Parts: sequence; C-alpha cells; structure tokens
Amino acid sequence: MAADDQQVFSISRIAQMLHVHPQTLRLYERAGFVKPVRTHGATRLYSQQDIDQLRLILHLTRDLGVNLAGVEIILRMQRQIEHLQDEIASLQQLLTAPAPVQSGETVQTQALMKATPRKLVKIS
Repeated sequence: MAADDQQVFSISRIAQMLHVHPQTLRLYERAGFVKPVRTHGATRLYSQQDIDQLRLILHLTRDLGVNLAGVEIILRMQRQIEHLQDEIASLQQLLTAPAPVQSGETVQTQALMKATPRKLVKIS
C-alpha cells in the first residue's frame, strides 16, 4: 500500500475508537504529542501512526498515572532513542562497507575493538 493510500480517520472516529472526548485529542495536538494532517477545510485526519501514538499516551496517562509533563518527557526520550538507533545503524553501515580504493593507493585499516570497562573515579 502506498503512503498516499493509508487509511485516515476523523477526530470523531478516533474519539469513538479510543473512548476519549474530541477535546482531549485537540489538547494532545496542542501539546505537540500528535500532528494529524489537515484537509483544505481544516479537518483533522489521523493516520495509523497517530493512533498508535495516542494509544501510548492513553496507556501512560490512564494505566500508569503519568501526567502530561511526564508524557512529554517520555515521548521526547523515545524520539531521541529512535534518532540514536538510526545513527548507530548508519555508523554500523559505514564500518561494514568497503572503502573505495583508487588505483595505486595503499589501503590502511584500523580495527575497532571494545575497551574493557573501567571503574569510575569520583573527583572531589
């Protein structure tokens, strides 16, 4: 299914699905937790990714008792983790990709190895 063919839902349908008031969904949008696309008539359309994000937010608030400030921190940390995972994948790809060699050039390689863990020393 192409990205343009993904199913989207209106705010009233999402409110029904998740058993929340539409105003709650608007609050989450104002807080920056979700960013539904808008039609030319300014109707909010929620994607499956938005629904998954809303389910996570509702789990945090309803089931775990996390307040909205805590939700914001958790979502920010989640984005940071995803960014770092992408960065790690890119670096791993660089490490495993053969380096281009021009004719007549000698290749020097350096091996990376894990360092042994060191004990932390507290400096007063």
